[in-house]
Amino acid sequence: MHLVTFERPSDHSTPNDSGALGDAAMGFESLEPVRPGSRRLGAVVSIGTYAGWLVDLNRSLAIKLAYDDVGAPEVEANSMVPSDMLSFLRLGPTALQAAKIALDFAIETLDCYNAPDFLRAGAVEPADRVRLCAPLPRPGKIIGASHEDLALDASDPEDSAAPRLFMKAPSAVIGPDREISLPASEHRVCFQGALAAVIGTRTRNVSVADALDCVAGYCAANDVRSRDVEDESVGRSCDTFAPLGPWLVTTDEIPDPANLGVRSVISGDVVQLSRTKEMRFSIAQVIAHVSTTMVLEPGDVILAGAPSGIEVSEKEERWIRDGDIIEVEIESLGRLRNYVTSAKSA
Repeated sequence: MHLVTFERPSDHSTPNDSGALGDAAMGFESLEPVRPGSRRLGAVVSIGTYAGWLVDLNRSLAIKLAYDDVGAPEVEANSMVPSDMLSFLRLGPTALQAAKIALDFAIETLDCYNAPDFLRAGAVEPADRVRLCAPLPRPGKIIGASHEDLALDASDPEDSAAPRLFMKAPSAVIGPDREISLPASEHRVCFQGALAAVIGTRTRNVSVADALDCVAGYCAANDVRSRDVEDESVGRSCDTFAPLGPWLVTTDEIPDPANLGVRSVISGDVVQLSRTKEMRFSIAQVIAHVSTTMVLEPGDVILAGAPSGIEVSEKEERWIRDGDIIEVEIESLGRLRNYVTSAKSA
């Protein structure tokens, strides 16, 4: 499943026109109208005539429960599939199962009724009528593995070295098609495309073999960094320096995250073309290593170090600058695009 967080624009209007669905709509006439401007949890329709449309999972489930004559359907839907990603992840596998029910119901309904009618009920949206946010707009922790140098770890029997870790502030997260803002006082800003794993199960001291069992899904990440800041974690934590997206792909659709193509482009120039199997440490190794020092909670984000083939940080002419367009594309996870602006020109 491709999970998204999206916003309906403030001028968006989807009245709760339950009569549009005829007799089948009886039972959910009292549902609250869809409110514009709020962030919602959705899933992408992947098949059929309406492929690419977004399903509002909470709303779709509430309508299904009303069809099934469940008392207080909105309250029940909120408890099963919250409308924000972090709360959803904290509920674990039961929420994912409920989300699949809501998605399947929406797809079946689109096949049975006119799509505009179901849209008026607030359960689906064409992608061009909403704005995608980062799948997880405010993660718990963001921990990454630096690809630049290695720290020896004699206690790790599975590898003679362990990744050097850094942290990024959750407040640095932005979504697809948002602007990366360069601080006016900093000039040497670089980036690297990275595979991001979102934790779905609380874990501590997990083995490499079992590390992927705690992952809820994967997405593309753009790890932006200012080299004018001496502290690595601070230099990676400037506002807007952690783009994520465009969606979170659940683990059942990514059987082997250790073999995905990675491509990064800056203003038309390909600067990274590799595969995740070429990373010095796999995402499983990074998760296992991080879990030896801290508890991982649902909603935490782990960034694997960049595969070989990226030299953005090594050449001054490749520092990102005002007007650049950066794209990070990972096989099966989609393309994350962001625009670069400078505070000096604001």
